[in-house]
Amino acid sequence: MSNLVSRIAEFVAVFAAIAAIQRAFANPADSERRVETVIATLTPEAFNFVAMEYCYGMLNRTYLVFVTATTVVGIRVRGPMSAPMRITERCYNPYFYPRPRALEKYARMNLEAPGLLKLSRANFQIARKDIEHCEFTAKPKWGMGTMPYSGRILFKLRSGRTRELILLGKQIGPDLLSRLAAQPA
Repeated sequence: MSNLVSRIAEFVAVFAAIAAIQRAFANPADSERRVETVIATLTPEAFNFVAMEYCYGMLNRTYLVFVTATTVVGIRVRGPMSAPMRITERCYNPYFYPRPRALEKYARMNLEAPGLLKLSRANFQIARKDIEHCEFTAKPKWGMGTMPYSGRILFKLRSGRTRELILLGKQIGPDLLSRLAAQPA
């Protein structure tokens, strides 16, 4: 019996430690507003979405993705992240996921400027003319656990490369796809 009690106590301790770590690394209460404030300073005009991309199999990167008339731009705004133990209403807001401090260094930047790539080697810029095909799928993604997500946008580039962007929080994938597929101005 004492062995069972000991195992239960270990489980509770591990669970409490994981919960404490997630609270410690959670974004502050005003993070969504701070993200919106920085987005408003960026040029040229673009629509955006928040997505995660798997990196090296099990690691992941979170991007704020902007689509301008000529370019799809990904700004890495968070590194590896675990699925939340407790889902709150904030978890459905895509702007909950970017780290405001990671994004604030891009304030007042031109999204199409080559210097953007120098701020993080994980950032990307893809000319829209280099995108052969993009599609949306709502099929479940292995490994997402309890993470709220809305499906995936899949890019096939003319070079043969592909990118899979997992839409974090509540986003309307078919609408994003139709805006992505629209001919650049």
